[in-house]
Amino acid sequence: MWYLSSSLSSNTGKQIMNHFRYPVTLTFAQFFFVACWCASIELLFQSTGIKKPTKVIIKTIIPLSLFMTVGHIFSSVAISRIPVSLVHTIKALAPLFTVLFYRFVFKVHYSSKVYTALIPLIIGVILACSFTFSNSIIGLAFALGSCLIFVMQNIFSKKLLFKESKMGESNPNKLDKMNMLFYSSSVAFSLMIPLWIYSDATRFLFDEATPLSITKTRLTVYFLLNGTTHFAQNWFAFTTLAMSSPVTYSIASLVKRIFVIVMSIIWFGQQVSSTQTMGISLTFAGLWLYQKAKREIDQGEAKACETSLEVLPTSKETEGKLY
Repeated sequence: MWYLSSSLSSNTGKQIMNHFRYPVTLTFAQFFFVACWCASIELLFQSTGIKKPTKVIIKTIIPLSLFMTVGHIFSSVAISRIPVSLVHTIKALAPLFTVLFYRFVFKVHYSSKVYTALIPLIIGVILACSFTFSNSIIGLAFALGSCLIFVMQNIFSKKLLFKESKMGESNPNKLDKMNMLFYSSSVAFSLMIPLWIYSDATRFLFDEATPLSITKTRLTVYFLLNGTTHFAQNWFAFTTLAMSSPVTYSIASLVKRIFVIVMSIIWFGQQVSSTQTMGISLTFAGLWLYQKAKREIDQGEAKACETSLEVLPTSKETEGKLY
């Protein structure tokens, strides 16, 4: 379901951008739908309910919301300019950014197998991007930027989930996954209001409306489907992140990315050149080698994680492993 919702979210987002080129509005609507779905599900199933906001909760969520806001805007701009399959191929560079982030920020050392696995990954992405580099530089740049931002968001989310799991159930500031998703989306939605007014709302009010190539009803259906599948994608991602080890989550993310790329090529009937095919194949091979190397590190260095709870790279908090 995670793979399917992610594929539908990406492809319906691309459909919207093909006919309605307002990436900020798309991101704005996505946050709105996620927050509404969270509140509706909590009300319908009467589980823990949405907690009353406190200063601690807002202070905790704001950094995550900032990552989400910038990352989603960058991603929306990217899919408005280049194919979805290419966006996700570029996002496959996440392991490279993760390794560099931990290596230079947290001084974590990795085995040579991890660095070796990055070689086909980098070459594959370069080959996959070469056929559109000259006329899609903005889309490529935004896709690369969104990849970097989501890597940092992923690191922060894992640390936050780990921290919340250590809180007592009676703690009013403890957030379960649904509350965390609700507040992060709500705060992100609020943060985007000034940007949306400046970027898109003024164009709706004062500029001449660009004729739509599809009906408003169909566009509305696309927005509803995109918002719903975007909520489902986020929910399944949070659930998987909380229930599994980082290695298991990374493997699941790898398979999901392959699924999304293949589905987007089929969805849009995209022509794939031999160079692009080779690049995507090398990217998948690099990702597989990377996961294999991480799995060996996890088995050999499990004990080292017990002494690194105060640092982000631990077996329960992050993808990085202390070597």
